[in-house]
Amino acid sequence: MRGLPASLAGVAVGILLATTLAAPSPASAQPTTVAGLLAHYYDLSIEAERVNEELLIVQEELDVQQQAADAATKTANDARAAADRARDEANAAQDIDRVAAALSARKDLDALTAFATSTSPDDLLGKLEASTLAAHLSGGSRQGDAALEQAEAAAKRADAAEAAAKSAHAAVAAGVAEVRQRRSELDAQIREVRAALDNLTPEQRALLESADDYGDDVALPAGNAGAMLEFALAQIGKPYLWGAVGPDSYDCSGLVQTAFRAAGVSMPRVSRQQATVGIQVARSDVRAGDLIFYYQPVSHVAIAIDNTRVVHAPTFGQNVKVGAIDNIGPITIIRRIVG
Repeated sequence: MRGLPASLAGVAVGILLATTLAAPSPASAQPTTVAGLLAHYYDLSIEAERVNEELLIVQEELDVQQQAADAATKTANDARAAADRARDEANAAQDIDRVAAALSARKDLDALTAFATSTSPDDLLGKLEASTLAAHLSGGSRQGDAALEQAEAAAKRADAAEAAAKSAHAAVAAGVAEVRQRRSELDAQIREVRAALDNLTPEQRALLESADDYGDDVALPAGNAGAMLEFALAQIGKPYLWGAVGPDSYDCSGLVQTAFRAAGVSMPRVSRQQATVGIQVARSDVRAGDLIFYYQPVSHVAIAIDNTRVVHAPTFGQNVKVGAIDNIGPITIIRRIVG
């Protein structure tokens, strides 16, 4: 089990450890102490956030595969239509072949014979036109056969590409369904634990809610970092919602993406992708606007207010708030995107 953040652990162990909740049903297998319940809730929340990030990533991949499948289907349909036209032309060419054969059967169709056997200028012109027509018809038929072969080959290649694209889309869709099922199961567990936490007395809840009170004395930096941080701080109090990017609710990376967009900076959607942007910063060098990434693999992100505090969208059942950098969880990497 991962350790609780220091702010929760201090309250849970120092004040509430002796508090025992009503014993849950055997099926729920929840901890019976407040400290254990808080730790369980914390673990579930971290796992749920990681699964949600996975879902966002595979959903993006599903969208890409859907576009590829749509494009492959259009290409296949166009190729089939071209093959159908080529077949129609080939069928028409068969009729033309019969005309050409009939013309060619005449012995006076070649140009020399036409000159030798013509009885008048008009007779010569007629024989020359017939000779040219026969040659043209015969050549057109051969070209039609080649076009038909090419069109049918292209249609076969397009059919294969369409089948491969649809297969790839189906595989990704199955992965999306699996991750959604995992998230749904975690949702149910978190709701159960959250309901138990809601049974705490008002005094106990007040102690927990005040555990992350880090003051409101914020000095905004200049430039994009200040604009981004000002936007993020204005979202304090709005609820956490998985997959949300505002304006009424956010998940952790959704808050970051939207805050940066407000400052005119484009950012990837999920924290795992955001952790690859910008330059790495040491913990001792953190300043306002830096991004703090947590857990391995990365599944949570917070925006530094200064060297000790962050603003972030914590987890299910909580609101956007200010917290201590080192109390959220194990730091994986720190990145600076704007100066």
